[in-house]
Amino acid sequence: GNQNQVTIAANQSQAEPNTTAHFGTSGDCGMADAAWSNTKNGFAFTLDHKAAYLLFLPRTSNTILQGCYLTKVEVNSDNDITSTYTLDPTTGELRGAGTGKQIIVSTGGMGIYASGFPLTTSATSAATNGAYVVVKPGTHILKIRYWLKDVATGIEGTITKILPSATYDQNKYYNITANLDLRDYDG
Repeated sequence: GNQNQVTIAANQSQAEPNTTAHFGTSGDCGMADAAWSNTKNGFAFTLDHKAAYLLFLPRTSNTILQGCYLTKVEVNSDNDITSTYTLDPTTGELRGAGTGKQIIVSTGGMGIYASGFPLTTSATSAATNGAYVVVKPGTHILKIRYWLKDVATGIEGTITKILPSATYDQNKYYNITANLDLRDYDG
């Protein structure tokens, strides 16, 4: 951000599962009233975050997909979820209308996550493949596209889930689970 403005990034990147280390560059922002505490501690305040946070928790029992990696999560909305906004101290909310209706979080970094996050679990597990996304608060219909890659064969594909309209409030986390099991058809 810059002074009273913040940009919720359209391209976010998370190097390992279940970490929010990328929030600062992705658009995390907040406000607080600071009160003088004492000369030892200085000012005391509690930050009130103004973005909303989605935690994607994919799982699968499909043995073919369990050999794949989650390389990115694409979040599409019916209205703006990414742009530059102004922190309004009067209302305590983000102000402004953006035009960005898509956020992509790339998953993976180095070492065991160089290919992305593994899809090895049939139960949700943030520690295995939890991917966080910072979005503008509001009421959104979300279309989530999970990008999967079989590293051994190089084959890449997507699985899309459409979520009904829901309100995503500021300063809150929302778990978005997804069973990525597919029906196998005999060729």
